[in-house]
Amino acid sequence: MRNLLKMAVVLGVLLLFIGCQTTIPVSFTRPANLNMSGVRRVAIASDNTQVTSEVSQRLTATGVYTVVPMVQYTAWQQERDQWARNNQSLQALMNYQAQATQISAAQLTSEYATNVFNANTRYGSRGLRITGVVSQIGQSARGRYFVRLDGTNNDSVAVYFNNDQALGNLRAGQTITVIGDCIGYQAPDMEDTAEILRILGAGQTINIVDARFPLGEISLPGFRDPPVDAVITLRTSSQVRNETRTEQRQATDSNGRVIRDAQDRIVYRDVAVYDRSVTVNIAYNVMRIENNSVIGQGTKTATSARYSNEDISRLPSEADLVSRTVGRPLGEFISEIVPTRQTTSITLAKESSNKDAKKEMRTVNQLIKSRNYTGAAAAYGRIYARYRNFAAGYNQAVLTEASAGTEAALQVMEAIVNAHPSNSTAQTTLRNMQSRMAANQRAAAQLSQ
Repeated sequence: MRNLLKMAVVLGVLLLFIGCQTTIPVSFTRPANLNMSGVRRVAIASDNTQVTSEVSQRLTATGVYTVVPMVQYTAWQQERDQWARNNQSLQALMNYQAQATQISAAQLTSEYATNVFNANTRYGSRGLRITGVVSQIGQSARGRYFVRLDGTNNDSVAVYFNNDQALGNLRAGQTITVIGDCIGYQAPDMEDTAEILRILGAGQTINIVDARFPLGEISLPGFRDPPVDAVITLRTSSQVRNETRTEQRQATDSNGRVIRDAQDRIVYRDVAVYDRSVTVNIAYNVMRIENNSVIGQGTKTATSARYSNEDISRLPSEADLVSRTVGRPLGEFISEIVPTRQTTSITLAKESSNKDAKKEMRTVNQLIKSRNYTGAAAAYGRIYARYRNFAAGYNQAVLTEASAGTEAALQVMEAIVNAHPSNSTAQTTLRNMQSRMAANQRAAAQLSQ
């Protein structure tokens, strides 16, 4: 009995000690887990309108990101793909130009006049890059435009363009260079010799089809920058869990009165109880548009509370449970890409050896209760300067972090550790402060990039 009394006293004192502990909230910023450097404009692709709306609102509220409608990014993608196709065609033409044989209109007509067989063997159906003086800009009977380049001995080269717009700035007497396939004396838009002579004149004519001006003068404009820095893709899936169990409950009549048997014992009945819960998965992928690299991907999961009812029709639907639960995995995802403010609690130290210091420290309690942490830190600083006891200095550092931030508190705690090098609590607290300081710095760097 006496031992039990001792234990009760000790337990009571212990509970009193624990109950008197004062904790101080200290805030810091945890950096985002993903490297979102350079990302400020994002588009959200989601299969769930609630998810799209909630993520958009949360990201906008941070002040870090601007949410761009997905339709703007989709339109940009389509334009970019068309530009890429055009660019691919242009590259093929540039390769064609590089392989084309360079020759003047005068030389080409001279070689054809000397020996048609040899000229056709050498140039027929080949790509040529021809330079000559424009003598005529005309139109065939079938409506196709052509340009004649003067050759030798009244001979000429007829050039048929695959893009009539290229002819708008041409003038007779102008020297131009074009490329195209040589088809010899065969005219692509004409059916007989009479038509050829009527259009092109009496001289011999070598025909060049699908010609272009030199590709060095043709270029696609640089494509515009994307409207977003990154695209966030979110896919929602859920698994509903329906279970049935049997419970014994008191039987009641139509008036709600408990039913009893002949021996006045309560009658129980078996009741089927239906349980329903849902697990929601949010699969995410964050892609940087600049180089199509994946910034991060993964899945966030949360399970709803379990709802029970004897009437299964009164249970929330799966869609309703998903709607109630989806915010939790979304919140976890947001913390992946946005620095988040977090709060930890630090317990103040108690002074037990120095009665004068202990007495003065009690007077600081009122400041702490009113959350005047700045005044409390200053008061503990004065007590520490007077008595040099660990508890006052330690509390000054903790309250300085709560009121003025971790950077200011580090200086105080470092001085306490130097003055009390063997105190493990001070050393641990210093390391934790340094960790919070590093987190603050990383978060600030993410927000400034």
